[in-house]
Order: sequence, then C-alpha cells, then structure tokens
Amino acid sequence: MCLAAVAALALSACSKAPEDVTARYTLGGGAGAVTVQAAANGDARVESGQQALVHKGDTDYMLITDGKGAFAAKMTDFLAAIGEMMREDGMKPTPMPPQGEYELTKTGTDTLGGIKGDIWKVTPKDAAKGPAEPVEAVISSDPAFAHVGKALSMQTRLGSGMQQLQGGVGNLDKRVEEMLGKGMVLRFENSLKLDKVEKGPIDPKVFALPTVLDKAALKARLTAARAAAKAAQPPASVQPSQAPVPAPAPAPTPATKAK
Repeated sequence: MCLAAVAALALSACSKAPEDVTARYTLGGGAGAVTVQAAANGDARVESGQQALVHKGDTDYMLITDGKGAFAAKMTDFLAAIGEMMREDGMKPTPMPPQGEYELTKTGTDTLGGIKGDIWKVTPKDAAKGPAEPVEAVISSDPAFAHVGKALSMQTRLGSGMQQLQGGVGNLDKRVEEMLGKGMVLRFENSLKLDKVEKGPIDPKVFALPTVLDKAALKARLTAARAAAKAAQPPASVQPSQAPVPAPAPAPTPATKAK
C-alpha cells in the first residue's frame, strides 16, 4: 500500500467529523421513546410518538397531520400562527414572576452506553430562590455526535418558543437550554436517557418534507381544524385556541422540585 493511502486511512481513523448517526432515547416514567436521525450534512429528524421535527437546509420544520393529510411548516411560522390565534382569542401572556439567577457548572464525567460525557449542573446562585437540588445532565461533546445534539435542540427551541408566547422563558429554563446545547445528551435528569447509538448511512428520504405551508396557509389550516374540533365536542370541553395538531415531542425540561 502506498504512503498516501496509509496516511488517508490514518486520517480517517482519527477523524472526529460528524457522521450519519441514529440515537435512540427512553423517556422517563415509561412515557415513550425519542428517535434522532442526524446526517453528517446537518439534516436531522426527531420523532416521538406521532410527532416529528425535521431540520433541513438550516431551517426547523414541524410535520403535522390533520384530516386532510400530512403537511409541514417552518417552526417560526407555526409559533407565529399560534401566537396570532391566541391574541385573536383574547389570551394575554402571563407576566414572569420575580426570579433568581442560575449558574451552569461542569462537575465531572460519566459514561453511558460506552460514550463518555461531561456532567453539567444548573444551580441557583441563591439557594433560597431556586430548586433544592441542581438540574443535571450528562452531555457528550464528541464532534462525531454533534448533529444529534443539534437535532435535539429543535425540541428545546420549540418549547422555548411556546413559553415565550405564554409570557416568557424563565431564568432556570434559559440555563437548562444552554446546558442542553453543549452537545449530545446522554442523560437529562430522569426524563431522558440514551439507549443506544448506531453509526451508518441514513437514507436521505428520511428528511424529505411533505407540502410546506406558509404562515397564512398554516393559520387557515389550524383555524379550520380548531373549528372542526369545537363542532365535534361539547362546548364546555373545548378551551380557546385548541387545535388538533400533534403536541411537541417531550422536550427536556426541568422536573418540578421542592423549594
């Protein structure tokens, strides 16, 4: 074998560049599972139950199915449409209460599924103004798994967007979002735990999108779906702004703890 070939093989073996990776997680309390498929080019898909998010071409999309079939929408358009519907229904954001400040600290390492990660903890700067126990996660910073971490962050962005519509993102949640953005989550509290990781080519069709609706068309579709839901249920059981769209896949959020 020529020297150039040997050198190429050596570089390949040492490469830490992102690869096509499929990561499978279990949700705490037997609530289900999350599957992440992340391609080396940055395309990604996150599925939990009947709900899916796709990252493609630097854009986050929600995949939604209603009585008329499947469609996709940019996450930013989805949040904007929901916000407009809430305001039209007279719903107002709830002001954020006074909050303490939090700090993010790396406290050690742990290994799950043969993958080493850093232990990160979010703690209140003033123990009297926050959770009695820290919010903890184990995060791998291995560049080979970078796109898995970025894929999971779609859930975090969606959760933050919904919180913003309802009144704002709290200081604790901001620090948790920062923590989860450190890399690929191996474990988050008792809410999310990595089962296994598989490296290997992922069919590009996995990231294909159905018809993508713009904000106006999306809002019309959601409004029609909400009207159909109201017509099919007793009035007292339907709350303002309800629309039969899939709930966001359970995003890692801090568990409620005693203060």
